[in-house]
Amino acid sequence: MSDPSVTDWISAISSALATLVAGVAAFLAYKQYLQPPVQEPEPDEAHADTVETGHAEVVVFRTPKQKTYFKITERGLECHLDDGRPNKGGHQWTLSKVQVQKIRESGDYSVDPGFRARSGTFSLGPRKNWLYSKALFPEPDYLRGTLVDLLERASNA
Repeated sequence: MSDPSVTDWISAISSALATLVAGVAAFLAYKQYLQPPVQEPEPDEAHADTVETGHAEVVVFRTPKQKTYFKITERGLECHLDDGRPNKGGHQWTLSKVQVQKIRESGDYSVDPGFRARSGTFSLGPRKNWLYSKALFPEPDYLRGTLVDLLERASNA
């Protein structure tokens, strides 16, 4: 039997590197796509949140540390974020009555329940991918109806 040639060594090294690259790629794929998302733990006490679209404030997202809600004002539809961390939260954005009317007429709003157990996303015109709580809106159609109601009331306010 003859000694291994340079091509045999190169072939063995390239096979080992290909195996290493495949292992790293599998690990990264697991971390990025297959590992369940990390979410805040369930609160110890239940929140009695109900969504009542007839009131001035509609909560769409709630965790123990944050709350996102809409308010209808004379300026239009405002989005606010209450956050327990210092210097976070407050008024996020306002859709003017003209913007609200255009969104309503064009149907430029959507709800995506996504894959997460506790939250999905929604979009209102230029405001894309805002979180909502599935505990508040278990069915995407429920949130979609609430958004339509908010748009109608904000355009007539």
